[in-house]
Amino acid sequence: MPFSLEQRGFDEQDHRLQRITNGLDHPDSLLSRLATDLAHLWQDNIDAGPNERWEAGPSYRARALGGVTLVDRGLMKASIVGRQTGPFELSVGSDLTVGNGWNLLSIHEFGADVKAQTAPWLTFRYPLGAFPDDGWARKKQICIPRRPTAPFDWDTQQLTPDAAALVQSDINDYLAELRQ
Repeated sequence: MPFSLEQRGFDEQDHRLQRITNGLDHPDSLLSRLATDLAHLWQDNIDAGPNERWEAGPSYRARALGGVTLVDRGLMKASIVGRQTGPFELSVGSDLTVGNGWNLLSIHEFGADVKAQTAPWLTFRYPLGAFPDDGWARKKQICIPRRPTAPFDWDTQQLTPDAAALVQSDINDYLAELRQ
């Protein structure tokens, strides 16, 4: 009785192993997804408002003018982007600057001491009735407290729990895609 041996599955397994190896050597799609997801998480954190890391609560000025702390026109939030910056590296942040090159997102993440340099006073809008001079305040310096919203805890040098869960989920999904 003649018979033949048929080899099945080895080519498919070899192809699958090659895809996994390539995916681990060149994780561009994973890093791109992580960067985008972390940027969106940061934007969501801004929408969520105060958290346990804020040194001060909501801004009195923002509340009195009918606004929300960290949200004026939405420029800062909209400027947050994530991108792959190297073979195994990503960056999430904002290039939006104000004044003499101050990064607006950094001011809120780390706080700032602002002093008048080219004029005798810092002048900014304040709720009417709080100060004279038609709703404008003048100060020689102000301290802006930290109001971090990043998916990274700068004090502990670790991802926030939400960000760590997001990263773990993205990695698990990526590995599952490679195994298919």
